Amino acid sequence: MSTNKNISIEQISGELDKIFADFMHSSFEQRQQAIQAGAEVFKNAVESATPKDTGEMSRSWEIKDKYKDRRYVGNTKTVNGKGKDGRYREGIPLSNILEYTEGGKHYGFIRKTYDQVEPQIFDAIKNKLSNGGK
Repeated sequence: MSTNKNISIEQISGELDKIFADFMHSSFEQRQQAIQAGAEVFKNAVESATPKDTGEMSRSWEIKDKYKDRRYVGNTKTVNGKGKDGRYREGIPLSNILEYTEGGKHYGFIRKTYDQVEPQIFDAIKNKLSNGGK
């Protein structure tokens, strides 16, 4: 922020923008650690909630951090088989099949898991932020 104590009303918006930009840059690592902590809470919960056949799917959850200030928890387990149209397909995400097959016994298990642990996810994020990322 400018050291000039005589800021005109027209300059306030620009000065506030500078303050916010400085804050966003200075807290980048802390934010990344906080959202990582939240993602880990969800990943652990969804691993536990994943149907166990061979256990391969529950071991296939990953946290992707391709974009700053975002985390994606996804599953890499795929299967091959026929689609609704009868055509053979390869690399169908098993998590999609289980999550979206209406009437299936695991229908919506990912969303339900998220809804159950959402408060813990946000608590983990808030705790990291309030502890300076530690």
